[in-house]
Amino acid sequence: MLLAAGVLLTACDAAPVAATDPGAVATTSVVTRGPVTAPIAERIAPLPSPGPDKVLAIVDVSDQRLTVVRGFDDGRKPEQYHWVVSTGIERKPTPLGAFYPDFLSPRHVSSIYNVPMPWSVFFNGNIAIHGDPDARMLGQRASHGCVRVHPTEAEIFYRMVEEVGLRNTSIIVRD
Repeated sequence: MLLAAGVLLTACDAAPVAATDPGAVATTSVVTRGPVTAPIAERIAPLPSPGPDKVLAIVDVSDQRLTVVRGFDDGRKPEQYHWVVSTGIERKPTPLGAFYPDFLSPRHVSSIYNVPMPWSVFFNGNIAIHGDPDARMLGQRASHGCVRVHPTEAEIFYRMVEEVGLRNTSIIVRD
């Protein structure tokens, strides 16, 4: 991977880095943005805390959902968020696996497609969880491998990762 002024120039061909164990079990609060249909809502349950000062992001490709849990070390209950996303189309799928973020870019512009990718949290080379300024395709596969989320939600996730650090954040992408 080659970085110049915070811009990713080539994709990383390395295998995914395994994320750490999510940690101890704790009750979480739930914040949901956007419509949640009954089948999805029935499956939304509190997740274990990822641990103190850690973030766990789970991308569910089949449901087009992102669940983010942040643990605190000051006695507060973990926060849990559920957001609608767009993942990769069939010919350019979002890679499955467990990852750590590679780097952050708050005002990134794609060097491949020349489109804004605000609040980007890059993992697995040139793949990122980032804001989608258009946001009309959220809830269906529409990207070239990235995980698109509403910009407001992308900023929340970005700031969490920025606060706890790259190695204290785990990203799990599952089908």
